[in-house]
Amino acid sequence: MIRAKGPFRAMETAHLQWTEDGEPRSLLYDDCYFSPDNGLAESQYVFIEGSDLESRLSRQNTHLFTIAELGFGTGLNFLQSWQCFERFAGHDSRLHFWSVDRHPLSRDDFEQGLGRWPQLSEFASQLIAAYPPPLPGVHRRVFAGGRVTLDLVWADVQDALPELSSLQRPLVDAWYLDGFAPRQNEAMWMPELFGHMIDASKPSATIATFSASGAVRRDLETAGFRMSKRPGFGRKRECLQGVVVEDACTGQAPPAMTPWDLNTSTAFTCHPSALVIGAGLAGAHAAAALARRGIAVTVLDESTAAGGGSGNAQGVLFTRLSYERSILGEFSLAAFLFARELYQRMFEDGSLAAGVDGALSGCVQTDTPRGDGSTLASALVGLEAVAQSSSAEQVETLLGIAGAAPGLWQPGSGWLSPPAVCRALLGQDGITLREQCGELNFTQTKDGLWEVRDTKGELHGTAPVLVLATGPGGRSIEQTKNLPLRVVRGQTTQIPAPKDKPLLTSFCHRGYITPALNGEHCIGATFKPGDASKEMRVEENRDNLEALGRALPAWKEHLGALDPAKLRGRAELRCVSPDYLPVAGPVPDESVFTERFSALQWDASQIIPEHGAYLSGLFVSTAHGSRGLSYAAMSAELIATQVLGEPIPVSRELQRALCPARFLIRGLVRGKPRSKARTA
Repeated sequence: MIRAKGPFRAMETAHLQWTEDGEPRSLLYDDCYFSPDNGLAESQYVFIEGSDLESRLSRQNTHLFTIAELGFGTGLNFLQSWQCFERFAGHDSRLHFWSVDRHPLSRDDFEQGLGRWPQLSEFASQLIAAYPPPLPGVHRRVFAGGRVTLDLVWADVQDALPELSSLQRPLVDAWYLDGFAPRQNEAMWMPELFGHMIDASKPSATIATFSASGAVRRDLETAGFRMSKRPGFGRKRECLQGVVVEDACTGQAPPAMTPWDLNTSTAFTCHPSALVIGAGLAGAHAAAALARRGIAVTVLDESTAAGGGSGNAQGVLFTRLSYERSILGEFSLAAFLFARELYQRMFEDGSLAAGVDGALSGCVQTDTPRGDGSTLASALVGLEAVAQSSSAEQVETLLGIAGAAPGLWQPGSGWLSPPAVCRALLGQDGITLREQCGELNFTQTKDGLWEVRDTKGELHGTAPVLVLATGPGGRSIEQTKNLPLRVVRGQTTQIPAPKDKPLLTSFCHRGYITPALNGEHCIGATFKPGDASKEMRVEENRDNLEALGRALPAWKEHLGALDPAKLRGRAELRCVSPDYLPVAGPVPDESVFTERFSALQWDASQIIPEHGAYLSGLFVSTAHGSRGLSYAAMSAELIATQVLGEPIPVSRELQRALCPARFLIRGLVRGKPRSKARTA
């Protein structure tokens, strides 16, 4: 499985040697990435034709076609598949491409490698712009308005494939085996991996590979594929293709851990409708993620969209980096990178207006040294697309203000208007927004549909899927009232921009400040756990000013001249969980869930081979705290994949860490040794 552990640092990227013809060759595996005769034609012949992709996409009767690949390399197979999908698939179809690579290409090598194929430039330019940094884990990217999803899994295949099969769902329609040759990269062709492929396959799944190895063919047949040879491409005499043997997918290997996070109560394969309660960042992202999948979504809000904690004039999109990998740090970074890419596309397609609704022009962060005086500078080598260590002089240039301390520069982050983001997301096709609904109640009918009514009994919507994105309001909802959510008050302050020292970019210290909008900066925010008041407080304006004054000494005179009692601002409530991770996923049926896994209280190390017990069609996205701009998009993407039974956008470890049922599991194993509790 993919684990968040070890020091924070870049993965080892591929070491390449470029031939005289401009073709990449791996020095580690002493093998080429594609045929020296014609890599484009080879990919078309071996994988596109070997999978009968054109015909299958033309006649497919399922909404989603999923391809899984071992060995992403230069991305050529993905681009060819994307191009084929655009040419032959129906308008309501979607393509999901899942690919694993232990040694991803560096960004420069990746761009150089794809430069050989001008025929694919329309798709390659988008892929290059979205290419993730060499950070271990799952990197999800969305293209073509949501019709094409790419999961790049930077991990060892022996961790990644068991992770995919551990979801215990038939996911994959076509397999591409495109690792380096078996003699050079034996680990990519181990027989046990083929068993995981069978476990993750749909009954009609195909397999295609350039290899003609007899051992590979026999191992694939033993696993459950019916294999055949076909003429090879170029200088190769033969290659292999195959299909899953009938009934080979009926069995699942015993789970490696108790699958309490898996939900079999909901897995819609058609185009269901959905209801979302709450039109803030969490609800808007949930609606958009579902609508991208062809689901008709109705969003209901007691008041207006982008109220509550999503109503601040400006917020900063950023992530905190740490020296050691952790579950919280892993999710924070993955969610930030996913959100950064999503917002960038919204600016590009005109959904958001640059300079008005936000600006992804970067963000400066303070870099607090550890006790030994070290900083993150060495850990960021190779991760310049994520963050860069900056000297005091560099920070001064970035901020446009003298006297700054050294910090971290996060390119591609920046400020956003949360209300503008909400409105843009809710304005997408397939989403209906209903505001001023008043207090809402919901019940499940005998046929499994969720009905939402107001206090007068008026029906506002019926659907098989309901997502609760109600923030602190979730504590008063019967189905979620037992979630350990804490209310946190936060107050922002609006201050006039100084005329002589304009701030050039966003800056995060103990608080944050955004570049001026209409002559004012938004600063803040205070953090008051357990305080449920929304009144504006002079002392919190003063706290915001003092925190900013310590971080920007050059502004001391300007800030000192401001009267905290006369400054405008906004006080709102957010909610957080005890572990500061969001709560995103299916809502558990507590009594059944507890009974099903009660034995864990006696032995937390045992494996109970039962899926979790969840209320059919009911999901929750909450506890984003002050990180709604960063966290809500990934939380929504996770929920949407769970609704439709698709590959998840994070590691299994992170899915479990976000699952609402995690608190029930912790309650059962409380008091047991931590080493045992972690295995549950």
